[in-house]
Amino acid sequence: MSGKQGGVMWSGRHDDCFEMTGRAIAEEMERRRAIQRAKAVKFSREQVELSRKIAHEAEAVELERLAVLGQIPQAEYKARMAALEDSADERTWQEEPDAP
Repeated sequence: MSGKQGGVMWSGRHDDCFEMTGRAIAEEMERRRAIQRAKAVKFSREQVELSRKIAHEAEAVELERLAVLGQIPQAEYKARMAALEDSADERTWQEEPDAP
């Protein structure tokens, strides 16, 4: 055959066009995957923070319950609540630099 296939001339430019299109599709797919990964990481971090807040609140409620029932002294209640607040503040401070 003399450069014709099925009545159509094929040139190097035609192959380049397919290659560029394929490359563009692959780049777009990779970009979308990166966006999906970033969204998943953000969602995961939000879920971890929510879980920590719930645990913090549950611990605070339990301390208050123990204090009201007289199962721990008021001074211990205050000290443990202060420590709980300090640890929550410290976690928040440590996480903020990573936030976008």
